[in-house]
Amino acid sequence: MMRRFVKTGQNLVEFAIVAPALFLFIFGIIEFGWAFYVYSELTNAAREGARYAAVHGALCAQNPPCQAATATTVHTYVVQRLSIPDAERVSVTLQGSLVPGEQVTVQLSYPFRPLVGFVFPAADIAMRTSSTMIVHY
Repeated sequence: MMRRFVKTGQNLVEFAIVAPALFLFIFGIIEFGWAFYVYSELTNAAREGARYAAVHGALCAQNPPCQAATATTVHTYVVQRLSIPDAERVSVTLQGSLVPGEQVTVQLSYPFRPLVGFVFPAADIAMRTSSTMIVHY
C-alpha cells in the first residue's frame, strides 16, 4: 500500500521538474508562430502597397477615376488588407518617385506585441519590411 503512494508522489515531483521547460517550449512555439504570421502579413501588405503605388503613378491622375498614390492612400490601402490586431498602428512610408519607369518603395513598421507576456513583458518589438516596384503609369 505504501509503495503505490510513493510512486504517485514520484510522478508529481518529476512532472513539477519537467513542466516549466515543457510549457516554455510550447509557449515559445506559439509565440514564434504568431510572430511569423504577423511578419508574413506585413511583408504581403508591403508588396500590395508597392503594387498599388506602382499602378497609381503620376500619369494615373490623367485618367479621371484613377488617382495618383499618396502616402495617405497607400496607408489606407495597406491597413485595409491587414488581418492583424491594431492594424492602424502600422506606419507606412512611401519613398521614390511616382514617375513611370522609376522605382517606388513602400516601407512598413509595426510594433509587435507578443501574445504571451512573460517572455517579453510590456515590450513591443519593432517589425519592419519593405517592397520595391517600378511605376508603370
